[in-house]
Amino acid sequence: MADETGSPRGPLAPLLRRVGISRLVLTNEQRATIENSLYTTARIGGPGTRNFIVLSVLSSTIAALGLLLDSAPAVIGAMLLGPFIVPLLAIAGSLVQGWSQRLGRALLMTLLGVVLSVSAAYLVEWIVGARLRTDDLTGQLLALTRPGLLDLAIALAAGLAAGYATLRTEAGGALSGVAVSVTIEPPLAAIGLFLASGNHDAVRRSLLAMVTNFGALVVGATLAMAWWGFADKSTRKSPGRSRVRWGVVVWVLVVAAVAVPLAAYSSQVVRDNRFEDQVSEEIAAWDPSVGISSIDAQIRGDSATVKVALSGPTPPEPAWRLAQLLSDRRGVKVTVEVTFTLATEDQAVATP
Repeated sequence: MADETGSPRGPLAPLLRRVGISRLVLTNEQRATIENSLYTTARIGGPGTRNFIVLSVLSSTIAALGLLLDSAPAVIGAMLLGPFIVPLLAIAGSLVQGWSQRLGRALLMTLLGVVLSVSAAYLVEWIVGARLRTDDLTGQLLALTRPGLLDLAIALAAGLAAGYATLRTEAGGALSGVAVSVTIEPPLAAIGLFLASGNHDAVRRSLLAMVTNFGALVVGATLAMAWWGFADKSTRKSPGRSRVRWGVVVWVLVVAAVAVPLAAYSSQVVRDNRFEDQVSEEIAAWDPSVGISSIDAQIRGDSATVKVALSGPTPPEPAWRLAQLLSDRRGVKVTVEVTFTLATEDQAVATP
C-alpha cells in the first residue's frame, strides 16, 4: 500500500542507506484507510463485534474438537477462522502511535475473545468428557504443552509478516498464512479443555504458549508497522512519544520475561530427547529381539524415569537390567517401567 520511501533513521541508518534499505512512507489517504479498517473493527460495539463474537466461539469449538481428535486440518481451519489478527494488529498500531484509548479498546476486545474462546472449549470438554491426563494427550495437545524458543521465533516472524502485509496491498493475501503460522486460538482452546478436565499443570503450559504467541506477534507487528510507514509523529499528541517508548518497552519486557521459562524448557526438551536416543540404543543392547512402540524418558537432576512400550515374539529380559544399563551410562538413578505386547503369528491352511 505504501509506495513512497524515506531515509532510515537511528544508529544503523548509515549502514542501511549504504545497502539500499529505505523506510516506507504512507500517504494520508493510505493511512486513513488502514486506520479505518483496524480501529472501526477492533472495538466492542463497533460494526465487527458480532462477527468477532461468533467467530471466537466457533473457531475455539473447532479447535477444541480438532485437538481432541488430533486432527491437523480441523486445527488449521480454526486458525483461519480465528478473529484475533485484527485486534492484535490494532494493538501494535496503537503502540507505534501512542494511542492509549485505541490501545485500551483493542485490548478489551481481545480479552472478550479470550474469555469466549476458553469458555467454548471448556463447554466442549464438559460435553465430551475426555480424559486429558498428561500421559494420554494427543499429539496436537501435547505440542501446546511444550512451548519453546522456536515457537517464540515463529510468532515474532509472523508478527513482522502481519505488520508488513497490513501496510502493503500486494501482500494482503499473506495474512491468511500468518493466521496459520501463529495464532492464539489453539492455545486458548487447550486452556479451556485442560481447565474442564482439571489438568492444571497443562493449563499453565498452554497459558505460556498463548502468552508467547500473543506477545511476540504484537512485538513483531509493532516493529514492522513502525519501520514500514505507519509511525507518524505529526499525528501524535504531545505525550504520544513517551507513550510509544513506554508501551513498546513494556511489551518487549513481557516477551523477554516469557523467553526465560521458554529457554529453560527448550533446554530440558533437548536433554530429554537425547536421553530418549540413549534409551533406544540401550534397549537394542539389552534385548535385540524386541521392537520399540514408544519411549517417554525424562531426566531431572540426579534421577530419571523411563516408560517404554515394547513388542516381540518372546518376553523381554528383566527390566532391572535395562535400568542398570541406563544408570551406568548416565550416572543417575533410573526408574524403568516396561509395557510389553506379545507379538504372535498364527497361520493355518484348510482343505476340503
